[in-house]
Amino acid sequence: MKRAQCILVGIALFICPILKGQTDPIKEEAAIKAAFEGEKAAYFKQDHVGMGEFWVKEPSTMKYWLGPTGSTKIIGWENIDASQKKETEDNNWDRKQMKATFSNYKINIMGNSAWVFCETDWDGIYNGEKFALKQERIVVLKKVDGKWKFSLYGIFQMPKPGTTNQ
Repeated sequence: MKRAQCILVGIALFICPILKGQTDPIKEEAAIKAAFEGEKAAYFKQDHVGMGEFWVKEPSTMKYWLGPTGSTKIIGWENIDASQKKETEDNNWDRKQMKATFSNYKINIMGNSAWVFCETDWDGIYNGEKFALKQERIVVLKKVDGKWKFSLYGIFQMPKPGTTNQ
C-alpha cells in the first residue's frame, strides 16, 4: 500500500506542473540555445529567410552592434531583414572556413520572455587571413507561437588581448 502511495505521489508531482502549464526550465534553455544555433546555421548557409525564422517580426525589434569603430543600430524587423539579406549575399569570404562557437550562457526566463548573455568565439580564415574574434551578446527573446525568437539582439566586440611589458 505504501509503495502504491509513493508511486501516486511521484506521478502527481510529475503531472501537476504540466497541468498548471508550467514549463521545464531545462527544456526552455535548450530551446533558447537551439534558436542561437539555428540562426547561426542559416547565417553560414547564407540563408537570410532561414535567419528570419528566429526573429520577432515587429517594428520594435532591434539589432545592435558595438565594434571597434562605434555602434550600429537597426530598428524594426523590415530593416533587420534587409540588413541580413545584404549580409548573406556577401560572397567575399568562404563561410566554410569559419567557425563560431557560443559559450558561457546565462539565461533568465520570465514567462514568455527571456534574457540571455553568452560569448561567441569566431575562428577561421577570412579573406585568406587567419581570423579570431571574441564577442559578447546580450539578447532578449520572446516566445511566439511556442518558439523562442530574438526581439533585441546586442553584439559587443571584445578588444583583442594586449601584451603587457612585465
